[in-house]
Amino acid sequence: MSDPRTLGPWLRRFLTEHIVTERNLARNTQMSYRDTFTLLLPFVSARTRKPVDRLAVHDLTPRRVLQFLAHLEDDRGCSVQTRNQRLTAIRAFARFVASRDPGQLEWSTNLRAIALKKATPQPIGWLSKREMKALLEVPDRRRPRGRCEHALLLFLYNTGARVSEATELVTGDLQIGPRDGGHALVTLHGKGGKRRQCPLWPRTEGVLAELVQERAAGDAVFLSRQRRPYTRFGVYRLVERCAARVPSLAGRKITPHVIRHSSACHLLRAGVDLNTIRAWLGHASLDTTNIYAEIDLEMKAKAMALCDAAEPGPIRPWKQNKGLMAFLGAL
Repeated sequence: MSDPRTLGPWLRRFLTEHIVTERNLARNTQMSYRDTFTLLLPFVSARTRKPVDRLAVHDLTPRRVLQFLAHLEDDRGCSVQTRNQRLTAIRAFARFVASRDPGQLEWSTNLRAIALKKATPQPIGWLSKREMKALLEVPDRRRPRGRCEHALLLFLYNTGARVSEATELVTGDLQIGPRDGGHALVTLHGKGGKRRQCPLWPRTEGVLAELVQERAAGDAVFLSRQRRPYTRFGVYRLVERCAARVPSLAGRKITPHVIRHSSACHLLRAGVDLNTIRAWLGHASLDTTNIYAEIDLEMKAKAMALCDAAEPGPIRPWKQNKGLMAFLGAL
């Protein structure tokens, strides 16, 4: 039986059993937890002068965790949000250990007492319809490579899909082609295994139908130059490369998530209610979608004009309603 004081066995159970089988966390969350400890263990090992495999649970002290969090921000240049994500993983691990070994309760409590750092909300960038149109026109659609890139950008704009939802899309998720009325649909696999369906514009349906012809249901929709499924990095590079060729976007950081924000803002401007946009984007809470009502300055200006107090008009002399007064006097 392994020594319960050793960190390694606890960590293996946490990463391979607890978050996978017991909690059934999303694959991206599992990878985030793994990456946290991939960074943390060598950091603690260097400060304790012990090999990683010989680290004990109590080598993971609050002081060292705080030093690690500072290292993420100061040396690695991570944001406060990333720092908090790493701390969340460490706190979840401490909670797991204490739930299996009451003797570690004090250690767990001390680690879980480390507070998340308040993060200043980052301004949300989005593209106007003219900028979005210019971005979509960058790929050379006379070539097969350009048609695939155009289809991917158009799909991101049409659906507001996350990068992971686009890279994991397979032909079987598309409902396109001849049908009895209705819109073409796509099934997106979102966070936490949640699924949602999103209608496709006729032009999106057309470019996707051309892209996936003669492919099996399990084949990826978007393939890179090497005929392999697009990766997250590949999609980011595509968006950055196309944005760099749009003069009006010079100096701005354009990412796939900016396209997602743009899709939401354009829906809002078209009069679509926030709850429908929430379902369209796959947000778990309407609070997340409410940010789009905050960032559209033009809509704010229109609202202000509607609420603007008008100039007071001429004062009208009061006229006595004799019929009503007579009625009141008779009561």
